[in-house]
Amino acid sequence: MSRYRGPATLIGSDGAEIEVYVDLRAKQREWSGTATIGDFDASGAHDQTLRLPDGREAQVTLGGSAVWSDVITLVGSGPPPFA
Repeated sequence: MSRYRGPATLIGSDGAEIEVYVDLRAKQREWSGTATIGDFDASGAHDQTLRLPDGREAQVTLGGSAVWSDVITLVGSGPPPFA
């Protein structure tokens, strides 16, 4: 199992960038985790690009978050950018 914890950037389809802190894990062909995001509406699922500090990128879908929480779930698509 691979893991990455640290800073990352979420990039929306409109090009907007949001700095986040992620905790990601990969098991076999799947990877997922959480992102800590301040002042962001994560209602519903949104496709985003996740960029790590070294420039590697991958597609993610943002999941839900608990009420009043700044932590949202992420589900990766394709190979993990941290493995």
